Amino acid sequence: MGRHKQSIDSITLEAIEQAISSIPNSSVVRKLTILSSYSRLKTEEIAKAFRINPRTLFRWISQFKDQGVEGLVDKPKGRKPALLTDEMKRQLVQWIETKKDSDGKEVSWTLDKLRAELEKVYSVKISKPALSVNLAKMNIRISELFPRISRQTRENR
Repeated sequence: MGRHKQSIDSITLEAIEQAISSIPNSSVVRKLTILSSYSRLKTEEIAKAFRINPRTLFRWISQFKDQGVEGLVDKPKGRKPALLTDEMKRQLVQWIETKKDSDGKEVSWTLDKLRAELEKVYSVKISKPALSVNLAKMNIRISELFPRISRQTRENR
């Protein structure tokens, strides 16, 4: 009579997954762990236990055979490069702080004026929301560009 096979409960499995995720480059460790279980379990069992698609398992096997461990390293996701470079951002800050444009003329900055200046100097077209987000990330709020007018000042006009 064979030994009774002990299964892993969901709480233990979750703890194991958390432990693996705390390891640097844990996705590779996880993939290797899953691949190592392939010799003992059926594809469907592995897919169900690790919540992956069986095709993913076959893809990992193929990548490991072709490229070794490097084949299991996650590739960077394709993202669009930022519209504004660090130099452009520094120039924006300078324009706003000095209240002068690239020609040295005094300017009361608005989003439209900043967009036009960026297009003129750097040939970069950026939308108002994108520019606003970039300014917010630099801790510059467009409302700070305009002096606040108190109620008394408005009434005296």
